[in-house]
Amino acid sequence: MIQLWRQFSWVIPILALLTAALVTAVYIWKNYKGKGEVKWSDLIPVLFTLISTGGIFLITLSPLVPGVALEGNTNFQPFDNLRLNLIYRNHLEVPIRNLLANIVLFIPFAFFYAWWIGSRKWVLLKTTLAGSILSIMVEMIQFSLPLGRSTDIDDWMMNTCGALLGGLLFKLSIKIYRLYKRNKG
Repeated sequence: MIQLWRQFSWVIPILALLTAALVTAVYIWKNYKGKGEVKWSDLIPVLFTLISTGGIFLITLSPLVPGVALEGNTNFQPFDNLRLNLIYRNHLEVPIRNLLANIVLFIPFAFFYAWWIGSRKWVLLKTTLAGSILSIMVEMIQFSLPLGRSTDIDDWMMNTCGALLGGLLFKLSIKIYRLYKRNKG
C-alpha cells in the first residue's frame, strides 16, 4: 500500500479535480436537457464509475519503471499466457494473483456502470460489453506506448470476466434490495 501511495500520490489532486468537474458537467447537462431536477444521489454511480475508470487507467497505464521507456511483450494467442503461467511456474501464487487482479480490477467499474445505466433491459450485456471495450482500449494503449507493459489477450479475457462478475453483482444487489424492501414493507 505504501508503494502504491508513493507511486500514485501525485495523481490524487488531479483525479479529485477531474471528478468534481465531471460531476458538475453531468449535473448541468442533465438539467439543461430538461430532465427536471437532478438529485445529487443520482450522480453517485456516475462519480464512482469515473473514479473506477481512472483507477483502472492508473494501475494499467503507469510505466513499470517511471521515466524509462521500455518495450512490453505481446500475446495474441488466447490462453497461451494463462497456460504457461499456471503449468510452468514453480510458485502458483504469482500467476493466480495476476489472474485474480485482472478480474477484480474490473468488478467495481462494472458494478457502478450497471448502477449508472440502471436496471434496464440488457444491463448485464451492456455492462460486460462496456468493460470489454474499456479493456481493449487499455491493451491498445499498452501496445502503442513504451510503458514496459504486456499486451495480452488473456488480460482482456480476464478483465471481461471481471466486468461480467461486476454486472452480476449489481443484479444480485438489486434482487437483495427488492427482497429486503418487500419484507420490510
